[in-house]
Amino acid sequence: MSADNAALQELLDKQACQEVLTRYARALDWVDEEALKTVFFPDAEIDYGFFKGSGADFIPVVIELEQGFSRRWHNNGPALIQINGDTAEAESYGMASTVSEQDGQTMTNIFGGRYIDRLERRDDQWGIAKRLYLLDWQRSLAMDAVPGVVPVLPWLDGASPSHPLYRRL
Repeated sequence: MSADNAALQELLDKQACQEVLTRYARALDWVDEEALKTVFFPDAEIDYGFFKGSGADFIPVVIELEQGFSRRWHNNGPALIQINGDTAEAESYGMASTVSEQDGQTMTNIFGGRYIDRLERRDDQWGIAKRLYLLDWQRSLAMDAVPGVVPVLPWLDGASPSHPLYRRL
C-alpha cells in the first residue's frame, strides 16, 4: 500500500471509530437498544464502576437506567484515536445530563467524564472491545424555567425509536 493510501485508510478508520463513539451517545439519548448493539461487541469488557461485565450484559442495564429519566442528553467530544491495524486506542471526553423527579422536585444531573476505549475491527466493522468510564465531576441542580425562552422552544418528549422524529442513521 502506498503512503498516500495508508494515510487515507488511517483517516477512514479514525472516522469509523469516531462514528462508533458518536453512535453511543445517540443510542442512549433515543434509548435505542438496537443501535447500542452496533457500538459494543457482545464480548466487550465494560467497566463503569456500577457495572463491570460484557457488552451484551451492559446494554440492557444501561437501557433500563436511561429509561428511568424523563430526558437525557449525551455529548462526546472528538476523540483522540490511535490506529494500529485492526485495533484502535481512543480517549474522549463526554458530558451527559439527565432529568428526573427527586423528592417532588425536577432535577437536572450533569456529569463530566472520559471514556478510555479499545476499539477493534471485526468483519469489516469497528466496535468497542473494551471501555473504562472515569467520572471527573457531577452536579445536581433544581430545574428552573427560563422566563420567555423555554416556553417557545420545542421540547423532545418521549425520545425512543418509535418517536416520529427518530431516524435510523
